[in-house]
Amino acid sequence: MRTTKVEARVVQDWRVTGPILEGLRRSALREMTDDDALEAVLDLLDLVTILPPKRSGSGLVEQQRYFGRARP
Repeated sequence: MRTTKVEARVVQDWRVTGPILEGLRRSALREMTDDDALEAVLDLLDLVTILPPKRSGSGLVEQQRYFGRARP
């Protein structure tokens, strides 16, 4: 499968945007207080009750399908 111009543009955009977002993330983590961190952890733990039930499969078949589509 060939990469389209749109896909190539998205990849290029992420090459530029990714490091910028990573810098923002690191800055936010540096400024986080212990109370902020605790609140974030508790929010993540609350998601456990919101998540749908676990699927019976491992997802390997779907993953291989995506890899096959991305192969040049």
